[in-house]
Amino acid sequence: MTAAPAVEPVLRRDAARNRAKILVAARAVFGESGVDVSVETIAQRAGVGVGTLYRRFPTKELLIGAVVDEVLQGVLSAADAALAHESPANGFAEFIRAVGWLQFEHAGCLTRLWNSSTGDLRDEIETAIRALLSRAQSEGAVRRDLVYEDVIVLFWSLRGVIEATATVSPEGWLRHLDLLLTSLVPTDTHLEHPPLTPEQVRRARAAVALHDHAG
Repeated sequence: MTAAPAVEPVLRRDAARNRAKILVAARAVFGESGVDVSVETIAQRAGVGVGTLYRRFPTKELLIGAVVDEVLQGVLSAADAALAHESPANGFAEFIRAVGWLQFEHAGCLTRLWNSSTGDLRDEIETAIRALLSRAQSEGAVRRDLVYEDVIVLFWSLRGVIEATATVSPEGWLRHLDLLLTSLVPTDTHLEHPPLTPEQVRRARAAVALHDHAG
């Protein structure tokens, strides 16, 4: 008696294909309307049923998290590429610019991008940024009083400018980025005020997350 052909691999391929379609649709819809958009809208854009979406992502928060993780993976890849750059100065600047563009291209997810401090991927990003900063400073490419927490605040400031100018001048944030990069150039003048501590960054993230979810 001939055994029936296995269908599980096909189902797995279909599931993976549907998951990819949902993520593509979610990125596009979040970019257009923010993360408050309905799952029905995302499912319609993806060309799948709402039930299919919920099988892949049982809650909307899991879907948002998956999209954010894709962006964070892009941040990590940009940091790794910068670390491999032969010029510490150019590598650091290119990393900052790359993260700026990632925020611009995923503006609908910015409310969730930097407001969490936990997770293996975020830990990897922190390690890579610290290594990138140390390398740039050891080569005299970046001011020595710059710390990791300053870099995070820099990204927060880019988020604010991107959100504030999106409907007026979509690429207006690029001038702000140029100003920020200019401020990182080594100088004999020390900054008057201290940077945020890691605990203050954690508390600021928590406050922003509370505000964003309340909104």
